[in-house]
Order: sequence, then C-alpha cells, then structure tokens
Amino acid sequence: MTSETTPGPIPETVAVRVAGRLGMQFFLNCLRIACDGRDLVDGLILMAIRHANLEHLDREPELQARFGGFDEPPPAELLRPISVNALAGSLRMPFETVRRRTLALRTDGACAVEERGLVLPPGHLGSDRDRMTVFSMAQQVKVLLVGLSALGVLRPSPGQAAPDAAPPRPAARLAVAYCLRQLESLSRHIEDPTVGVLLIHIIRITTDHLDDTYTEFAETEDLVRDDLRRPVAASLLAERVGLPKETVRRHVALLLDKGWVARAPTGGLHLTREMLRASPWPEARRENVANLNRLVAGLTAAAAVRTPHA
Repeated sequence: MTSETTPGPIPETVAVRVAGRLGMQFFLNCLRIACDGRDLVDGLILMAIRHANLEHLDREPELQARFGGFDEPPPAELLRPISVNALAGSLRMPFETVRRRTLALRTDGACAVEERGLVLPPGHLGSDRDRMTVFSMAQQVKVLLVGLSALGVLRPSPGQAAPDAAPPRPAARLAVAYCLRQLESLSRHIEDPTVGVLLIHIIRITTDHLDDTYTEFAETEDLVRDDLRRPVAASLLAERVGLPKETVRRHVALLLDKGWVARAPTGGLHLTREMLRASPWPEARRENVANLNRLVAGLTAAAAVRTPHA
C-alpha cells in the first residue's frame, strides 16, 4: 500500500470524539440487549440484577476461568441476591418504582426472589435466552474493541493478552459493568436515569449518519458542527428509547424548559455544540474514557486467565 492510500494518524480530538461515540453506541446496544423487548426501566432493572448476581465471579480468577464459556454457566448457588432497596439505590430510582416493577417482572418470570433478595430466574443461566444474551453482549464488545483499535486508542503492551480474547461470559459481564458505571456517572449530573438515556439517544441519533464517514474524521474540532446534526422527531425518539410517546414528550418539555435540548425549525430535537460543551457533558466524556479504560483492563485480565477446558 502506498503512502497516498495509507491514512495518517488520527488527531487526538477526533480520536476522543469518536471513542465517545463508540462508547455511547456500545452502551445503547448493550441496553437494548438487556431490555430484550421490554421497556427501558425494566431493562435497566434486569441489567442491574444480573450484574449484582454475577459480578463477584470476575474478582476471583478461578471462578472467572471456570465459568467463562457459553456452555459453562455458573450454578444457581453462586448467585448473589440483591435487595429491592439496594437495587433502587444502585439505579437511583424511587424504591416504590423498583418494588412495583420487580414484582411484575417476577410474575412474568424475568427474575425471582429468595430470602436474601432478587436473582435471575431458575434455569435461566445456560438457557437459550441466556446464551444468546451472552453471545450478543460479547459481540458488542468485539465491535467496540475493533473501533478503539482502529483509532489507536488501544495499545497493548508486549506480552500482554489481547482484550478481544476474553471468554464470552466474562466479556458479557464486563460489558454490563461498563454500562452501569456509565449510568452511575451520568446520574451524578442527571438525577433521572431515563432522562440521561434519553439525552444519549438524542446525541447519537442526530449524528449517527456521520458514522465511519469522511466527514466524521475530517472534522477536527472536539465536537461536530451544529449544521451537521440531523434533529430527531419525538416519535422516533420514543421508539428508539423504548418509552411511551407521552412519557418522552413530558421529558422533552422539561428538557426544553431547562435549556438542555434545542428544537430545530423543523420541529426535531438536538443538542447544540454549545450545550455539549457545558456541564455535565465534558465531565461525562472524561468519565467515559476512564470507564472504557477500566473495561479494556478487565477484558485483558480475563483474556489472561486460561479456562481449565482450554
């Protein structure tokens, strides 16, 4: 390949901006997988239950190695239940909302309750649904790593395990952990997690036409120009977020009053570059970089652990 066709180094401003875009898309894709056709709030609750039940496995290399493959789900006795109160606190949702939602989810068979709290339902781990969730999450991890590697963000040390070699179950668990850390970071600035997810959707939808285009990489500012954004209609936003249209309209009205979103002459919604340079977005971008680094470190550690079946 000649130098005329070889792309040069990607400017740092572009790399950071696109890494943020990749992180947002990864977050939204993993959340969609966790929702599995349910609404946003139920998806967040189920994601948090799964994380609480399984996160300890990745702090113990022996367990991480033993229960790493698709066909190696941990037994039910290793699940660590989470109380409704702790679940509400971790998601920063009202206790009564979480209590009511988890009761409905238990009736639907999406989760179960033990004396010590909420767990994944009996027989779920290792089921076809569970395997598909693990597979889909692990695939999202691989897509994210390819993008970060192309940006030059990933620079593994010589002799270090490649993060994309992490077994699927640890990769899926670490993906969920990243998403919940992102949600926690955003919740420090935006109290209602559904509003935070709504804003992330607006940012992504209004710029996703730029993904992998020349314009995306030719724009060297920290944020793309406002005229490159494509405002999104509230109806499409409701469909993408997984919330009722009336709920989205109510949230949008409050966001417009606060000056957190703008309405274009066409009626669509977007965040301007000026808005995205104001708090909490610079902090959110920095925290995303930290959370991406933590995710990659976890994947690298998991990749270094050899399963007994290897």
